[in-house]
Order: sequence, then C-alpha cells, then structure tokens
Amino acid sequence: MNHLPLLVRREFWEHRAFLIAPAVVAAFLVLGAFFAGIFGDVHIDELRQGLMSHPDLANKAPKALAAALGTVTFPFVIVMGVVIVFYLLDSLYADRRDRTVLFWKSLPVSDQETVLSKLATAAVALPALIFVGALLTSIVVALIASVRLSWEVGSEILPLVWNPGVWFPAIVLLAYMLVAAVLWYLPIFGWLLLVSASAGRAVMLWAALPPLGLMFLEEMIFDTGHFANLLVDRFVGWTDVALSSSANGEHTMTIDGERIPFSSHLGDILSPAAYFTSTGLWLGLIVAGGLIWATVLVRRHRSEV
Repeated sequence: MNHLPLLVRREFWEHRAFLIAPAVVAAFLVLGAFFAGIFGDVHIDELRQGLMSHPDLANKAPKALAAALGTVTFPFVIVMGVVIVFYLLDSLYADRRDRTVLFWKSLPVSDQETVLSKLATAAVALPALIFVGALLTSIVVALIASVRLSWEVGSEILPLVWNPGVWFPAIVLLAYMLVAAVLWYLPIFGWLLLVSASAGRAVMLWAALPPLGLMFLEEMIFDTGHFANLLVDRFVGWTDVALSSSANGEHTMTIDGERIPFSSHLGDILSPAAYFTSTGLWLGLIVAGGLIWATVLVRRHRSEV
C-alpha cells in the first residue's frame, strides 16, 4: 500500500503555516492592490505615449503584462522559501526530540516513506500551493486593476487585461520557473533533511557551519573560492540556465521613465532544452539522491535526540 499521499496530508495537518503563510501574503497583496486602485495615481498620459511610440506594441503588450503579473509570485516564493527551510530542518528532528519517532516506527510505514513524504511536501506540495496561491491572487489583483483602468480609460482596456494571450504565458512561465527552481534546489533540500535526521541539537548551526567551514578551509589552504562559487551557483545559478537572455535590450519599452522588459514569444524567455541538459542540474540530482539515501540510513539507526 502506498502511504505517501496520507503522509503528505499528515504534514499539512501538523503544519498550519503551510496554509496560513500564503493566505497572509495573498491578503497583503490584495489589500495593497485595493488601496492602490482607490488612492493610487494612474499615469494615463505616460501610458498612452508609450503605446503610441511603439506601433507594434498591441501584439506585444499582453506578454509584457504577463511578465508583470508574474511579479505577484515573488512574495509567495520568499515567504514559502523561509517556511520550507524551517520545515525541512525541523521535520525529522522534531520526531526525535519529542520521541514520537518511536510511535511512527511502530506503524507499517518505512523510514524511506517517511523521508520521501517530507521531501514530497517541500518539493511538490508546497510549490503547487505557491502556484495556486499566486495564480488566484493574480486574478484578483487583475480584477481590481481592470476596474480602475476601465474607470479611467474606458471598457476597451478589459479585452487587453483578460486576453488569454496574457494569462497563458503567465501560467506557463510561472509553472516552468517553479519546476526549474525546485529541481535545482533538491540538493539543498536533501542536505537540510540529512541535518534534520542527524543533528543532536542546533540544527540551524549544523546546516550552516559545515559549508562555511569548507569555504574557510579552502580559502586558507588553497587560496581559492571554488566551493563558495559552487554554493552561489546552486542558490542563484538556475536562472542563467533556465531562462534565455537572447531578448536583451531590443525587447523593452519605456513608460514613465522606467524600462520594462517584455517579449512577444515565450521562446525568447524560456530555455528548457539548455536547462534539462545542463550538467549542473544532473549533478545536483545525483547529489540529492545520495543525500536522501543517507538520510534514510540515518533515520533508520538514530531514533532519539
């Protein structure tokens, strides 16, 4: 019998922050959009001037708006990223600290299923929650914006805001970036789980000190920073591989003195072939597999703090 779905559901029962955190983010964004819609200034003249200065912008504006809607996702990613880090560090450690691990080991649930359920919660369930929360919030924010803009410039703005050409690229871009980020961060998830399964106390320090120690030793002994560069690439390097920079400056527009990037095709933004064939991705997946395997072994032989 596959216990994984039930185990993931158990994680949501025990961690209310999974639902509270995105709800709070969504509430702040919607309230911000609401008050901006009432009291904010709409630079209609600058917007019209920007549109008139680009005769072909009518076809490209939906993609620009799609990219703008994608920025709604950023607060969700930041908040849920913090939630995921603390959850992974505490997920296996808490069971040993309060000795409920003895209860769970008495059930017909293997250590492998337990570890994989924690990983599935962080790498699948929570990113899916981010996706749904960001998408629903974007719809509400767009509704508020369309009401304000239609009040200012008329109902002709509504087909632009609610054009499927706006929403489809936004949904595809959001889903692709979440998948790419999660796959790239799997080694970090594996490391946090291993620390959670093995640390006797101060899991945060045990998660941070070994990498920092390796960086310090490399700098002292070899006077190089290869490990530090490797860590930086693991945290932020996925965007250079997953997203294309071929569009560059030619795909920009200026409105009210600000340059806004946009593209008329998703192919100008996404680079899935380069990402899914990159060495960094596959080496990271191999390392993640080794860390998860080590976590299962540690979980099997270490029951209490």
